Amino acid sequence: MQGQFSERIPAWPRFDDADERRLIEVLQSRRWWRGNGGIGDAFEAAFADSLGAAHVRVVANGTLALELALDALGVQPGDEVIVPACTFISTASAVLRIGAWPIPVDVERDTLNIDVDAVAAAITPRTRCIVPVHMAGHSCDLSRLIALARSHGLALLEDAAHAHGARAFGKALGTFGDAAIFSFQSGKLMTCGEGGAIATDRPDLAARSFALHSCGRPKGDTDYRHLMPATNMRLTEFQSALLHGQLARLPALGAQRERAAPCFEAHLRAAGLTPLARRDYVEAHGRYMTMAWFDPAAFGGRDAGQLAAELRGLGIPAYRCFPEIHRTGMFDPPALQRLQRSSTPPPDYARIATPVAAAASRAAIWFAHPILLGDDELFADIARAIGELRQPQRAATPLSLSETA
Repeated sequence: MQGQFSERIPAWPRFDDADERRLIEVLQSRRWWRGNGGIGDAFEAAFADSLGAAHVRVVANGTLALELALDALGVQPGDEVIVPACTFISTASAVLRIGAWPIPVDVERDTLNIDVDAVAAAITPRTRCIVPVHMAGHSCDLSRLIALARSHGLALLEDAAHAHGARAFGKALGTFGDAAIFSFQSGKLMTCGEGGAIATDRPDLAARSFALHSCGRPKGDTDYRHLMPATNMRLTEFQSALLHGQLARLPALGAQRERAAPCFEAHLRAAGLTPLARRDYVEAHGRYMTMAWFDPAAFGGRDAGQLAAELRGLGIPAYRCFPEIHRTGMFDPPALQRLQRSSTPPPDYARIATPVAAAASRAAIWFAHPILLGDDELFADIARAIGELRQPQRAATPLSLSETA
């Protein structure tokens, strides 16, 4: 990212001398592996305590955390899992990878969170699980989703990849469903480069998730008791060491982003954008993204990809909203045929309409959270740069849609 703002955006990730000391301690201990180290266990306990959850399992990345959680919940090939159409692809690809079918439903225009009425309309006898995504760190309507899931006997798996430190309805996000997942990828609010976790209060899911993430072996096994088909999703001790510092800094950085967000959003409104709403039940917003709608016609016909690319050219970390998941190449019929692991055919994804998600893919952009660690002068100058793009576009240049979170 180069441009006039490149040196003004606060650096991310954050680290300090304590992080360096922890890494050196792991290095010198020669216990770099989850199996003989204690750093991963200690981080799991600390993160669980911060959430108010009974159990946490750290894994190699957030996508694998989704696969692990779905598998631990007993989702089978041919089952249906309801997901939002507007999300990063992992929410859906994890479902496909275990042989089930993701059922995309539309999202609310003002939050881009999953539309509970659309979820209710999508439930069939084959539905096994609902996966709401707390988009940008803003809580979904969990009270209605929990009631809906319970009334149909469905599992609820929170995708809290954006929601570290967020709270609603009196609890931390990630503690409402049967399980939740978090991501520690490089851009996330807590990061170790790549990593993920599942959180749950259910001891059966905690035990099953350990075996599934460690080649089918129960915790403490030295006799090669591979109890179930599984794979290796373990996180290294180095990454867990980094996460201790990330967790310690999360409250202060979260509070700083919360204080700054209304000011930044006010500047975006002045520049002609419409930031997403904040519902009354949100007690602490994760602020992973600052998301906003815009009118392409007011910006010379630019779509979200074009507008975001021009802002990145100025050094502003801005990105188009996610494309509808079922309009990506992953959902082309030949690709689905290769993934099919049951006699249950895939849904006709071409016929699934999600108009709000479709509109967001063209006319919503998001700004990365390090901006919120800046000051009002930075916010005003970013808004001024956006405002200068409110003029006819001279030449449209096709852009790749691959740059996402």
